[in-house]
Amino acid sequence: MNAFQTLGGHHAEIVDVWVHKLLHDQSSKYADEPEADLRPLVNQATEAFRLVLNGGPWDDLDAFITMIARRRLSQGFTLSEVQKAFMLYQQVVTPILVRAARDEELDDVIFRLSNCISQTVGRFSDFFQGLHEEYMRQQTVMLENEVRKRTRELSESESKYKALVEDIRDGYYVIRDGIIVFANNAFCNMHGRSRTEMVGIPFLELVAQESREEVERSHQQHRAHQTSSLVEYLRLHRDGRKLPTETLAKFSSYEGKAANLGVCRDISERRALEQKTREAEMLNALAQQAASLAHDIRNPLTAIKMNVQMLAVELKDNLTHQRLIAISQKEVESIERSVVEMMNLARPFRLNRENVILRPFIQDCVEALRSRMAHKEVSATLRLSSDLEQLRMDPHRMEQTLVNLLFNAIEAVPRGGHIYVSSGRKEFQGRYWGVISVADDGPGIPKELLPYVFDEKRSRRIGLGLDNVKKIVAAHGGVIDVSLRRPQGLRVSLRLPLEQ
Repeated sequence: MNAFQTLGGHHAEIVDVWVHKLLHDQSSKYADEPEADLRPLVNQATEAFRLVLNGGPWDDLDAFITMIARRRLSQGFTLSEVQKAFMLYQQVVTPILVRAARDEELDDVIFRLSNCISQTVGRFSDFFQGLHEEYMRQQTVMLENEVRKRTRELSESESKYKALVEDIRDGYYVIRDGIIVFANNAFCNMHGRSRTEMVGIPFLELVAQESREEVERSHQQHRAHQTSSLVEYLRLHRDGRKLPTETLAKFSSYEGKAANLGVCRDISERRALEQKTREAEMLNALAQQAASLAHDIRNPLTAIKMNVQMLAVELKDNLTHQRLIAISQKEVESIERSVVEMMNLARPFRLNRENVILRPFIQDCVEALRSRMAHKEVSATLRLSSDLEQLRMDPHRMEQTLVNLLFNAIEAVPRGGHIYVSSGRKEFQGRYWGVISVADDGPGIPKELLPYVFDEKRSRRIGLGLDNVKKIVAAHGGVIDVSLRRPQGLRVSLRLPLEQ
């Protein structure tokens, strides 16, 4: 029996946990939905996912995607809220699959699950966006018809236009000869301007330079062909930000004169989620490649390690050779750590939390690297506060994290350098945290690169260590803070919540 076949036996558990997570997500509309309405939907989605993961057809899952897209759009849910709900399924079933999967099939199970969720989110996003575009077209037609009706009834009174569109959540505007002659409050707020400032300015002044040609071409097509079209562009906010926006406009009339009537919507949230989805897919692929490479390296590395150990025994009386062999053994151990880190990238964490006495734990981590410190003549200072005696955490995983940071600090400082290890309790945004910090007096990094320490595209770091540090701390519900020291050096602080 493969891991996915066990999902049927956990159906009720999956539904209960998934429903619980949705109802307790205060950032989305799911928190307001009655459980009696939500549970049948989650039950249907759970069964549809199980069929696909077991190699069955997508018919049931596609039918559910179609139904839920129409339902959530009509209820006012955002694209990102429903995408996040689908992604929660992966969080719910991953621990179950990890327990059920054999070691040799775990990588494939995680990959198939991630691929299924990615395809589901993609299919839902495409269908939801299509419905949304059709909805915006219908809204434009309805607005145009309503405007014409009210215009005839009220002699094209400008005050009646305002009554029609002021309550619309999307931005509504009217431009004549390229100049804005009317805009509702939502449109003004989207651009950080008042109504007085908005009316009378060229519409293109609100469009980023790189989008102006496309927007202008769209307006000309509306005038020439009397058609409407959905256009995505970058709008200019008063504070200088360029924000992704979509607009649907049509050539019509306003106060008896030709004009473009348009509805626009901010799509920053949708773009950000799409970017995160693409990054997650890319990182998943990289993790699979790294794990595969690590498996290929591990066997020959084990043979090299055994040979070096045998040579150490054979040449135990030759001090020169013993020194060279010792260096080789340390370097093999370093490569071995990197291989383990590469393999861990593709595996979900299984945290075994316990209450850990902090002082001996930190001291042991420092002692583990004492020989490397001695080799570089690096000294260490420990400043461990008595107000933080213990933390609830996975000692093995956090040992990997702290040793990794200590190793990086030792490598960063010059010969004769110094590292500083400290711990303590800290209040941040009304919450108490346990903090462990590793600092050094090395060269540090340029200030402008601080936000990208964990961004493999923009940072200058080498290796996979910091990826695992971030992954382990995040799994504990913690945060990593990176800052520069004065007069020089770098400080990396691990913040772990105390309310565990």
